[in-house]
Amino acid sequence: MTMKLTEQRQLNKAEQEAVRGILQRAHQKEPFSLTFPLLEPRTTFFLARSDDGKTIHSVLALIPLDESSFEVSAFTDPACRRQGYFHALWEKAKLSLPGADAVGGSVNVRFALDRACKDALPVLLSIGARLVSEETEMRCDLSDKPAPGGAFRFRRSAPSGEGVVCFEGLSPKDNRPVLRCYVMPMKDKHCYLHRIAVRKDLIGKGIGGQVFPQLLSVLKQQGFQSAALQVSASNIPAVQLYERNGFSVSTVLRYYECSFD
Repeated sequence: MTMKLTEQRQLNKAEQEAVRGILQRAHQKEPFSLTFPLLEPRTTFFLARSDDGKTIHSVLALIPLDESSFEVSAFTDPACRRQGYFHALWEKAKLSLPGADAVGGSVNVRFALDRACKDALPVLLSIGARLVSEETEMRCDLSDKPAPGGAFRFRRSAPSGEGVVCFEGLSPKDNRPVLRCYVMPMKDKHCYLHRIAVRKDLIGKGIGGQVFPQLLSVLKQQGFQSAALQVSASNIPAVQLYERNGFSVSTVLRYYECSFD
């Protein structure tokens, strides 16, 4: 078997359509919930093509989380599995990682799997990835949320280069932030909530239960129709808070990680 490997910072329309076709065929084989970052800024794409370069058989995206942490999303056409495509892309992707000396410590690369990705687990184990955490993905329909109201006012930041906006719930007493949440817009008026945190001195005092419902109303007002988030399966208080506010479990994601010293 021969293949042509390419590394690039973006995908053209034809390449995007080819990758969508791979995802569709893979989803038909294994109905997973994972997505692929076709348009994610700062992503580096690695493609495995047929020797003539006309057909894409496998794709890997390397997404920087910070200077020493990365996330990988990879899919291979089901008809081309067990032919070495992922391993070839992974070896090429590793060459683009910064050295441990450059970042002053380990370089960590994580991979997300859900329960449907049965073929992927032995592949990850074969490259030395180890299970580091398990998180519950939860989703919520925002259409039934009431109009914004209540005691807390919200402040939003300007969008980052990736379109992420920080929302802060402000105390009516001193106008200080009591809750912070980063919101990433997705397609189809969907958003993803990241790094939801109550101010440290207010943890355990019920503030989250007061502010979070109002945040969801604000997101609806901003035009979002649904929201999703991830939470550690062991964080029972947080899971219960989200359930009380209309979130339900959509899948359980397991994170595997490779570290390079």
